[in-house]
Amino acid sequence: MKRIRCASLVAGALLFLSLLCSAAGAGEGRYYGVVESVDRGHLVVRTTKHSTGSWTIDSHTRIEGSIAKYDWVSVELGRGSHIAWLRLEEHPTSHTGVVREVHNRVLAVHSGRELEHWNITDATLGETEVAERDEISVKVYGNHNLAEIKILRHGVR
Repeated sequence: MKRIRCASLVAGALLFLSLLCSAAGAGEGRYYGVVESVDRGHLVVRTTKHSTGSWTIDSHTRIEGSIAKYDWVSVELGRGSHIAWLRLEEHPTSHTGVVREVHNRVLAVHSGRELEHWNITDATLGETEVAERDEISVKVYGNHNLAEIKILRHGVR
């Protein structure tokens, strides 16, 4: 009986320690998203995990690429809210156009002579309630996902 009690006590202690360690490192992980702001050692990212992360860049942060607002980035966190590794994934390009059709979260937009299809995602910043015939300005990635959208005018003919 004493061995069983001792074994269950050890198992309970190990479970407690593992929970304590996981709680202490709860800020750790990798996130992808759109940079909302970056300045003075502070980074705010709208993540693909339906949230906004606010983290610290310090002398220990490894940075790959030049990071600016609206960039698509990968963030790997260390302990707490400190960024261990920050990598630029893609800079968006700017476009304007008139919305021809809205289907769920996909916009069919006349941009120049082309009909483009751009995707509104959970990470898209700005005014995402867009209607047909709205003139919009966007920042878009190569995969047609929108980093940002602004409505310039409503009801353009």
